[in-house]
Amino acid sequence: MTEEELLDLLQARFCDRFADIVAGRVLAADAVGVLYRVATAPHVTLPAAVRHRVLFRSAYVLERTYFTARSRFLPYAEDFCRRAFPECRDASAKRCFGKIMSDLLGTAHPDAPTLERIAETAADWAVDPASKVAVRVWAVEVLKRCRGRVAWVAEVWDDVVEAQTRGATPGIASRLRRSWLA
Repeated sequence: MTEEELLDLLQARFCDRFADIVAGRVLAADAVGVLYRVATAPHVTLPAAVRHRVLFRSAYVLERTYFTARSRFLPYAEDFCRRAFPECRDASAKRCFGKIMSDLLGTAHPDAPTLERIAETAADWAVDPASKVAVRVWAVEVLKRCRGRVAWVAEVWDDVVEAQTRGATPGIASRLRRSWLA
């Protein structure tokens, strides 16, 4: 599968099981590297609306690919930790990247500077009032994984959680009860 073929798939009409279908095609074509490049590239030549669609959908498919065939994502894990996660700017892609990072940090052990940058990024996303609820949820989950590994995260944890309680949506209130206050 070429990048152009993948871009065409990502721009096609959205349908039920979109991520499953495209992830299956990517895996069958052994094109996880192509997907990873598309999901982590700025695509400055595409019109803004198309660029946003491609970034979100490719991040969504990358998330599905990660959780379907984690071993196929692992060759990109170091770059994801060092560069792609901290450089993610698309508001919708952040949710997918946060979900991947939260799970990845359960087994990955990035070096201290990389882990610090991951935590800084997650903290920014968690307290940014413009962040979507799902982005904030996954950013706090990433911080929870960093809490015992990055000293300042433990120091600010209560403040981050308290910030989430203000005007908490039902989704955040549920996470607070089940996970973050535990």
